[in-house]
Amino acid sequence: MEPGAGSRFVINVVGLVGLLFGALPMVRYLLDVSFFGFTTAPYDWLGLGGFMRFVPPLMVLVVCIVAAYVLERRAQDD
Repeated sequence: MEPGAGSRFVINVVGLVGLLFGALPMVRYLLDVSFFGFTTAPYDWLGLGGFMRFVPPLMVLVVCIVAAYVLERRAQDD
């Protein structure tokens, strides 16, 4: 194993969380696909409607992208 394998795993997990709880909920909202119902479970209790239901997944996606970028830059500097 290379020395940065642990940091790569963390970066991949952050990316996976961003996809599962950031991008897929927006796909579910746009296409009304019930198959992706598990991705909106963390946001359903908010009871948001209209455009506001896109805000929590968008925030998760942006935070995951920024976190993955920062972790990637830190891994390259080491």
